[in-house]
Amino acid sequence: MGNQCNELLKSCTNREHLTETCEEDRPHLITNVETTIGTTPDMVMTEVIHQHLDEKGLLPSEHVVDAGYVDAEALVKSEKEHQIKLTGPVQVDHSWQSRHSPEYMASCFAIDWKAQKVTCPQGEISRKWVAGKNEHDGNVIFVEFGKASCRSCLKRASCTQAKEGPRGLTLKPKEEYEALQVAREQQKTKEWKADYDLRAGVEGTISQGVQSFGMRKCRYAGLAKTGLQHFAEAAAMNLARMAAWLEEKPLAQTRTSAFARLVA
Repeated sequence: MGNQCNELLKSCTNREHLTETCEEDRPHLITNVETTIGTTPDMVMTEVIHQHLDEKGLLPSEHVVDAGYVDAEALVKSEKEHQIKLTGPVQVDHSWQSRHSPEYMASCFAIDWKAQKVTCPQGEISRKWVAGKNEHDGNVIFVEFGKASCRSCLKRASCTQAKEGPRGLTLKPKEEYEALQVAREQQKTKEWKADYDLRAGVEGTISQGVQSFGMRKCRYAGLAKTGLQHFAEAAAMNLARMAAWLEEKPLAQTRTSAFARLVA
């Protein structure tokens, strides 16, 4: 399979997660539907979607997803377990340093994974390296520098807001950390943005589903029956799309708003 795009539809109590193909020379067909309760985080569905696509032999080589479906763990797991390139906006560094002194962001510290040491931009080497868990039960590494060296550092005010304690870092495991850094740099490029533009097509799927197939109007009570309705709607959409493709009807173009036209 080639590229596939992923998005969700929301209702007051349920969410519908849709995956569709997005090759230029083929009809865009829905390949997977997941129905969850409204409180289910998008992130936990990434692996579920990939597993179900794998079971059907429909795994894509690239999966273009919304920001809610991608993090460092998902990037690594998708590539390692399913050979999928997961493309979606990853969270940028929102730390205090990124806003006031970017030269002291975590990414500016040199990490020796084998020796379990980190060197700061001023050349000081960390004193503590402890594996642990974050608040979401994810694997992390807690790094801390020496108190004496941090307190006497002339650049302390640019590096940390701690009044007394030394600078500390919370790192993801090596594979996840490196995948996240690469993804952050890639999403700054024009090539990445052009690739991610593919996902815009899924907005048309949402519009078609809502306007023509009543996707936001659940006719039944309960998650199982609602999920069955979503499957039926997706099948109907696929039939409509196949008919349009056989009749050589071109895909609708993305609309440009009146304000956007004024800017252009």
